[in-house]
Amino acid sequence: MSWHGSMIYSTMAKTINIPNNEPDPLATLTAEARKHIENLSAEIERVRGDLDAMEELGLDTSRLRERVDWAEKAQKTILERFT
Repeated sequence: MSWHGSMIYSTMAKTINIPNNEPDPLATLTAEARKHIENLSAEIERVRGDLDAMEELGLDTSRLRERVDWAEKAQKTILERFT
């Protein structure tokens, strides 16, 4: 490729608008909502401790643990996607 050809390519590259592959989020969290969702981690850990105590008493906590796992996954997903 000649020097002239590379200059044209360089000039063209500056004017080409490459679209962003990351979609814009449908919504964004307010600072207050973000803080509230981040603080759910402490509550989730407290619930896990309560479930451990219930298990020690012989209670089946499998369904409750599934819900707590879902809550933790939902929290992470919301914080990743909407902030």
